[in-house]
Amino acid sequence: MSRRHVRWLLSAVALLTASVAVSQATPSLTFQGPSQGWNVFASSNPLPHGATASVVYDVNRLTQCRGDINATTPGWTVTGHYQFNDGPVQSFWVAGFSSTPNPPAPSIPLTTRGDLAVWFENTSRWGCQAWDSNFGNNFHFDVQ
Repeated sequence: MSRRHVRWLLSAVALLTASVAVSQATPSLTFQGPSQGWNVFASSNPLPHGATASVVYDVNRLTQCRGDINATTPGWTVTGHYQFNDGPVQSFWVAGFSSTPNPPAPSIPLTTRGDLAVWFENTSRWGCQAWDSNFGNNFHFDVQ
């Protein structure tokens, strides 16, 4: 094999490897706080069906309903909710108190193609409830 063919082959392998690495990157949904302009975005559009999207949520988006128990334990919880194509609502822990020790990082399995609606709720042990959605409309992402 000539040097020219070897260089071409190595270039093709490098390009293929880079393409696979990009396609295998973990998708994410990011919800930035007020210091970052309240931006909301997905790492890709559409999100890849069959993957699991990590949820990066700045808790400064939802500061109502806060308070601590004995100054050390959060008396509040931020919960994320999601729904595919107006189907059943699923929920996941985001921040604050969790009854599960070491809860998993917030994420959404992208198991269904179509519309993914996401919104957040902050509740406290004192009965307070606040919402983070797009001015009453949930945040929407496309999964394909």
